[in-house]
Amino acid sequence: MGIQEKDMDTNKDQSLKKEQDITGSELKDLQQRFIESDKLASVGRLTAGILHEIKNPLNFVNNFTKLSLELLAELKELMEDINETKDKDIITDIEDVSSMLESNLKRILENGERAQRIIFTMLDQVHEKQETVFEPTDINKLVDEFAKLAYHGVRGTNKEFNMTFKTDYDPAIDKVNVGVQEISRVIINIVNNACYALNEKKSTMKNSFSPEISLKTKKHKDFVEIIIRDNGTGMPKSVIDKIFKPFFTTKPKGQGTGLGLSLSYEIITKIHNGKIRISSVKNEFTEFALDIPTSLK
Repeated sequence: MGIQEKDMDTNKDQSLKKEQDITGSELKDLQQRFIESDKLASVGRLTAGILHEIKNPLNFVNNFTKLSLELLAELKELMEDINETKDKDIITDIEDVSSMLESNLKRILENGERAQRIIFTMLDQVHEKQETVFEPTDINKLVDEFAKLAYHGVRGTNKEFNMTFKTDYDPAIDKVNVGVQEISRVIINIVNNACYALNEKKSTMKNSFSPEISLKTKKHKDFVEIIIRDNGTGMPKSVIDKIFKPFFTTKPKGQGTGLGLSLSYEIITKIHNGKIRISSVKNEFTEFALDIPTSLK
C-alpha cells in the first residue's frame, strides 16, 4: 500500500512538472506574441506620421531635381553662347547657375537621406534586429526629427489633436555613438505616451488647456542628457513605480500593450549603458530624462 501511494505521488509530481513546463512554454509564446503585437501596433501608429513626414523630403527631392535639370539646360545654352563671345556677363551667369546647381544638389542629398532614415526606422519596427549598430549621430537632429515624426503619427489617427513643441537644444553637443534605430524608437515611444496624456487632459479641460511638449538636450562631462517633458495628465507614484515593467499599461484595453516603455528602458540601460529617469506630478507634468554616455563603442 505504501509503495502504491509512493507511485501515485511520483505520477502526480511528473504530471505537475509537465503542466508547469507547458505553462512556461505557453507563457513564452504569449510574451513573444505580445512583442510582435507591439511592433505591429507601433508600425500602425507610425504609418500616418511616416507618410506625412516622408512627403516633405520627397517633395524637396522632386522639386529641386526638376529645378536642377532646368539649370543644366540653361547652362548648356550659356556654354553655346560662350563659344561665340567671351562676354564677362555670360561667364558670371555660368558661375551663378553652377552655384545654384550645387546648392540644389546638396538639398536633394540632405532630404533624400532624411527620407531614407525614416524608411529604415519603419523597417526596423517590423524586422528583428540582430545587432545594434553604433554610429556617430547628431543627437539634436535625431530628437527633433523623431519627436515630430511621432506627433504626426498621432495626428494621422486623430486629426483634432494639436500641440506645440518647445525646444532647447545644446549646440555644444558633438556627435555621439548611438544605435540610431534604437534611440529613435525610445523617443517615439515616449512622445507617443506624452501625446496620449496631452489628449486625455485636453478632452477634460477643452480650450482652457494648451498641450505642449518640451524637448531639451544638454551636454555633460561624460554623457548627453535628453529631456522630454509634457504638461499632460501626469502620473501618481504608484504608476511611476511600475511604468517600466513589461505589459504594464494605464491605457484602456486595445490601446496599449505595455511594452513600449519597458523596451525603451532596456535600450537605454542595457544597450547604451545609460540611465532613464522619470518625474511626474499628477495633473501637471511628466518628464523623462535619458542619460546616454558619450564613451560608447
